[in-house]
Amino acid sequence: MNGFRVDSHARRRYTAPVPLLAFLGVSIVLTFSHGHYGPSFVLALTGMLVSLTVVELWRPKSVLNGASPLLAWIGAVIVGTFLLGSNSQLIYAQQVPETKHLVNTIIAALTVAALMPIALVLEKPWRSRVLIVLAASVVLLLLVTRRHVLWASPQPFIDVWTSSVQAVRYFLDGKNPYLQNYVDIYGGRYDYIPSFPYLPMWLLWSTLFAWIGKGAFDVRASLVAADVIIVGALIGLGRAYWKEWERPLLAAAVWLACPISLFILEQSWIDTLLSAALALSFWFLAKRWWLAAGLAVGAACATKQYAIIAGGLLLIWVWRAGGKQAALRFFGAAAGFALALVIPFMVSDPGRFTKFTLSSWADAKPRPDSLSLAAFIAHSLDFGTPEGMQEHYAKFGWIGPAAVLALVVVLWRRKNPTLRSAIVFVGLAYGWMFEFARQAFCNYYHFVAFFFLVAALLPAVKDPPAPVPAAVK
Repeated sequence: MNGFRVDSHARRRYTAPVPLLAFLGVSIVLTFSHGHYGPSFVLALTGMLVSLTVVELWRPKSVLNGASPLLAWIGAVIVGTFLLGSNSQLIYAQQVPETKHLVNTIIAALTVAALMPIALVLEKPWRSRVLIVLAASVVLLLLVTRRHVLWASPQPFIDVWTSSVQAVRYFLDGKNPYLQNYVDIYGGRYDYIPSFPYLPMWLLWSTLFAWIGKGAFDVRASLVAADVIIVGALIGLGRAYWKEWERPLLAAAVWLACPISLFILEQSWIDTLLSAALALSFWFLAKRWWLAAGLAVGAACATKQYAIIAGGLLLIWVWRAGGKQAALRFFGAAAGFALALVIPFMVSDPGRFTKFTLSSWADAKPRPDSLSLAAFIAHSLDFGTPEGMQEHYAKFGWIGPAAVLALVVVLWRRKNPTLRSAIVFVGLAYGWMFEFARQAFCNYYHFVAFFFLVAALLPAVKDPPAPVPAAVK
């Protein structure tokens, strides 16, 4: 194949990289747990994080972390589509024709995926041609499933959907959504402030697609568009390294085939938009387009509060890879764009804006039903109640931020870190942060798994050369 190569003996010996296995493992845990607490789920998730952390810190350039053979990617697509075909994971689907169309489309994607191994017995150039056609077909079919979800499950009972729809209505009526009142659909059952807790990038993005839909107001259409962006960014990023179509298309198919992904869409969780912005930033960083990458990270930071962790780790990599001037351009673009999106909604009432977007998260009580090591400790020591966790959380809540800080230090001290290393560190930082967070559910770890998938796409050895001098960008 074109692009970077690793030792042929090592390629025969190892069949898949640890990040790809981690992606599959996290996806399977989420499929069976739906992101809620269970001792076996927590231990499996923790074991995968420990394994990937040890491998990355001990042997970061091992072929275990490098590019996997095509068969491993094909296997991942087949496993994902098979689990999707077994159960779409939707919990609010209605008995409408679209529900049957959804199932049939998934089965069609599985059928095409199951034909992929045939391509490996063909000689070039037919092997590449057949695999490209099959992988592209799976990608298109799985994107169509997203459209079916919106009609099969049109009104999910979750505050993310109701508050986002109401915020879009307020905004289109000329009102600032952060100054309005929202309904508590849970009737006081949770420690919860009825509000619109997300940052303005999500508001603007979801409003755009609500407007395009001419009043349909299903904000999830914007998440389908975000998945399209992720597909495009993965293909662009993969081709920057491998100069081929097969592997990037397979990576996109693996992402869409994640067996919990349709549930994530049904529930309206906005982390898909966050992943899309960061996927673009990775592609731009591989090209050494510092300003464009900064704008993409700025969009992420104006989408959800914890995007700043990814921004910080990527800033370190930019400094190490491109120097001080590149870091200043990247940081200036990210900070400037994020502030330009946030400030107009904040200035009229900074206190209320801060209460909705920060206090509603920071002041929430720890949840004993979280998929986290914090919840596991609480249940093991018999204080697995909201009150008990609130009392004892400070004893171990510091571990997550400490792990993030440690990863920042290691990345800064690493000699010639690759972009792949930075992406793995971002995923590990979020993984350990959520393991000890007050709340951690399905969308959190689906977001973590995204970084492992991207890391599996990239080689561990080196980054591609910049197409033009970095100073020009």
